[in-house]
This record gives sequence, structure tokens and C-alpha cells, in this order.
Amino acid sequence: MAARDIWFTPLLSTALRGTLDRYAIARERARLREMSEAELSDIGLSRRDALGEARRPFWQGRRCR
Repeated sequence: MAARDIWFTPLLSTALRGTLDRYAIARERARLREMSEAELSDIGLSRRDALGEARRPFWQGRRCR
């Protein structure tokens, strides 16, 4: 294993995971905008709460695992 692989592989893995997480956050927030009142009620959110969350930029927040 080359010396570069010792630090480069984990760095690349972390960057890819972060990018995919941010993309998922953006999709989830877009979905909140599209949900009906009944769907929002099922998950305990008001329309105002959902729109407030949907307006946040993708880089703010973490995904729950």
C-alpha cells in the first residue's frame, strides 16, 4: 500500500459520504415542501414547520441514521 493511500482513501471516503448526506438532506427537505397536510400531521409537523425546515440550506443539518 502506498503512503498516499493511507491518508487519501479515508479522506475520499469521508468527502463522498458527506456529499451523499448533503444530497439526501436536500431531497428530504424538498419532499417536505410537497407533503400534504395529512402527511405532515402524521409525522407531527405543521405546514409552517415543514416550510421553515425546507427553506434551510442543505449544508445546515445532519442526517439521522
